[in-house]
Amino acid sequence: MGPSFLVVRLSSLGDLVHTLPAVSALRRGFPDARIDWLVEKRHSEVLRDNPDIDELIEVDTLTWRRRLLSTRTWSEIRSGIQKIRGRRYDAVLDLQGTIKSSVSSFLARGNRRIGFADDQLKERVAGWLYTERVHPNGNRAHAIDRHLYLLTALGVESDRRSFPIAVSEEVESVGRATLSGLGLTDFVVVNPGGSWSTKRWSSEKFGALAAAIYREWELPTLITWGPGEQSLAREVAEASASAAQVAPATSLREMMPLIRKARLLVSGDTGPMHVASALGVPVVGIFGPTDPARNGPFGEADEVVLKTVACGPCYKQRCPGFGNVCMTSIEVEDVLSAVRRKLGAR
Repeated sequence: MGPSFLVVRLSSLGDLVHTLPAVSALRRGFPDARIDWLVEKRHSEVLRDNPDIDELIEVDTLTWRRRLLSTRTWSEIRSGIQKIRGRRYDAVLDLQGTIKSSVSSFLARGNRRIGFADDQLKERVAGWLYTERVHPNGNRAHAIDRHLYLLTALGVESDRRSFPIAVSEEVESVGRATLSGLGLTDFVVVNPGGSWSTKRWSSEKFGALAAAIYREWELPTLITWGPGEQSLAREVAEASASAAQVAPATSLREMMPLIRKARLLVSGDTGPMHVASALGVPVVGIFGPTDPARNGPFGEADEVVLKTVACGPCYKQRCPGFGNVCMTSIEVEDVLSAVRRKLGAR
């Protein structure tokens, strides 16, 4: 019987995608191991049916915080703790570096608790609960490579980036039917949302970009959106001079076939952007408060649009009085130039 490992990477969607190569490398290094993954339920879709994972252990901390006094909440918390404590993992890998993730790692009672060194943590207190800390090689700037380097603590060395994202034929069939119903065969996707308001490019500019793409290439645009973003998608469509249409409501897995069929995806720093990059769809990423060298798209066909500003990258969810200049200074022509390099001549 092989060793057992618990991977702790609770959120968010893009970060889960960035962690997939490390888990694949762990599986290649220990083919007979048991590998479980502790993840937030709301982000777990991208991990389902992954051949490298034996079990997804899902938690719902967002709901738990909202109903902290509920007996059901505490019952779910106890159940989750009992599940991870009962495994007795040989090693627990904290690939998030927050207090929440390090406490989860500690509760798992693994023989080894491995995380990043203090200067690599989102919350330095997290490191107090590790038994081992790894300082990533200075040449490994991107989160994907940092995660891969953490495995050196287990004797696994790899720079291979593999993304085993599974989508069933049933979901693929639904995607084909959706595109057929929308009359789309050759098209571009824009995803205007974002978990932080500071990451969002304006809906007016997205709409103007869609109109420009149609003028130059006669390519329509499909607007994808997530929970709470439908009104934003409609604003983009209204600003597009009928060049763009709003996708129907989809889960992440249902969105994947739509993205996979696109000629190109244009987006801010969002989960769907990272999914597109993992699926091999060319990406134009619009970046402001986050550093694309660390969190950007990672495909060979991908490109980033970024304006250097004195206050960035700040990694702040709210702009501290600078008018979100890192995003507002990016003009339609800046992004269109990147699109031209991806789509080529008409």
